[in-house]
Amino acid sequence: MAKTLANLVRLLKLTYPYRWSIALGLLCLLVATPATLFHPLVWRFIVDEVIGNRRHHLLLPALVIMVLVQLIGVALSSLRTYVLGRAGQRFVYDLRQALYGKLQDQSLLYHHDRRVGDTVARVIADVDTVQDAIRHGVDDVIANALQFLWVAGIIVGINPKVGTLTLLPMGVVGVMVWFFNIRIRGLYRRIRDRLGDLSAKLQENLVGMIIIKAFARELYELSRFSQENKRYYEESLKGELARSLYFPSVATVGFFSSVIMIGVGAYYIIQGQFTIGDLIAYRGYWWQLFSPVSALARVNELVQRCLAAASRIFEVLDAPVEVADEPGAVSVTDVSGHIVFEGVSFRYKDGPPVLREISLEVLPGQKVGVVGPSGAGKSTILGLTLRFLDPVEGRILVDGRDLRDLVQSDWRRHCAVVTQEPFLFNDTVENNIRYGRLDASPDEIRHAAALANAEEFIEKLPNGYQTVVGERGVKLSGGQKQRICIARAFLANPKVLLLDEATASVEPESEAIIQSALERLMEGRTTIIVSHRLSMVRNCDQILVIEGGKITERGTHEELMARLGWYSRMYLLQMGEVGVAVSLPSAPPPLPEPPTHRDDQPPPEIPDFTEG
Repeated sequence: MAKTLANLVRLLKLTYPYRWSIALGLLCLLVATPATLFHPLVWRFIVDEVIGNRRHHLLLPALVIMVLVQLIGVALSSLRTYVLGRAGQRFVYDLRQALYGKLQDQSLLYHHDRRVGDTVARVIADVDTVQDAIRHGVDDVIANALQFLWVAGIIVGINPKVGTLTLLPMGVVGVMVWFFNIRIRGLYRRIRDRLGDLSAKLQENLVGMIIIKAFARELYELSRFSQENKRYYEESLKGELARSLYFPSVATVGFFSSVIMIGVGAYYIIQGQFTIGDLIAYRGYWWQLFSPVSALARVNELVQRCLAAASRIFEVLDAPVEVADEPGAVSVTDVSGHIVFEGVSFRYKDGPPVLREISLEVLPGQKVGVVGPSGAGKSTILGLTLRFLDPVEGRILVDGRDLRDLVQSDWRRHCAVVTQEPFLFNDTVENNIRYGRLDASPDEIRHAAALANAEEFIEKLPNGYQTVVGERGVKLSGGQKQRICIARAFLANPKVLLLDEATASVEPESEAIIQSALERLMEGRTTIIVSHRLSMVRNCDQILVIEGGKITERGTHEELMARLGWYSRMYLLQMGEVGVAVSLPSAPPPLPEPPTHRDDQPPPEIPDFTEG
């Protein structure tokens, strides 16, 4: 309960920048509310005075006044709706910006530990839920509360006895709201979590669709998606059950309030203590009395949804940034590319060490190759160099300064990375290359493409440089995507170049073209190359062999070949030399014959929503 209240207070504090718009909206509300509640009093006047006391000449003025006051109320209500709606939209815009900014500030470790679909659900679906509450909830709470207080005051003022008896059932509504909140609070949080799970599964399957189809696992994945969908459905069904009991109960209490009003009012008319005009006015005000009570009940349910979504949003905003700029971090305007690792060790959270006491020096303009078995920690060295990660021991120096003392974004502007899996945005070829330097001219982009050996195939695309490559570059081959990424790196013109298995995922006919482009890209730049293909590192100034997180061999190609260690064995094996002894794991026993029947789960029944 305390946490829920804290989240509510925090949400309200976030509206402070929009306080003047909110104040104007509330001012309109204060004036509009009594104006829209004025007409039942005119009904009472017409019945008791114009008709009852035969003051017929006052009928037209009474009607004109009623219309004018109502129009004023409607105009102010319209202005209030626009002003508060605009403030609500701005609030949601700023909240999404803050969420995205926080996600960008987080380290890669943060994103590796979380599912993309769930994160997307928090930024989109959960913020939409908060938006509904901000746009409709806060405004409706204040408007309906004011309306209830005005109407309660009016009906008690007309006749204290009838008014008080009419209001008694509303106390029952308050008790019902309290019990509903206790029941629904945790349920709505579970519903939001199940929606996050469902979004994560959907996102994962859409990204991995090629594997699903390649292994004919459509029915299997349909069954798994059905399980997540059913969990979300079952939790949502519990919410529907709670609402189906809650709202009719509130309506029933409101009905009894009407019965009391009519019964007691009629009794006092018989006793001569109440007029027919009073009863008509009461009947008009009953709808205005019960309407805010019913609306507040619905708003309360919306607020509970909002608080459940807000708790998930605040988890993102409150997550500590694991790799952050230190206070007083130094801005970097130029670097020479002198990189030193001094006794660097690293582990992922509570896991085993990935790197152990790594020490190395890369002089400006040098090329250093990092090789070794899979899982030895080679790519972690690149992550540490870019400061995607921080060492748990030791330090990394750039031009003699601790990397942690530099502004991260400034340092990375002097770096470029070409990864094993080239990533392209769903944009044009030109804009994907321009990502390396946003102010580049078209001529500079074409020059970078030529240096990357990409110009020839780009010009053959349907729209040349204006061709949209599709999500993650799906419309291009692996080699074409990699050459666009290399062009992007050329355009960035970095002092430090990091290559992470840059030729591992390309087709053989593209490898030589890409390797020549990379050789051109590496000229005059400090370069660290991680590769399983030892031909990529043969000409490096220094080659490091990483095994078990430690440097086990160090030297030039010729020096390492002379040592007859891991490097020389793997190099000769890759070059196709015979008689090379290589320690390989023994083959496991053969797999049993696959069953003749399919072992997929039977698909869930899917209703046919098509017409006809």
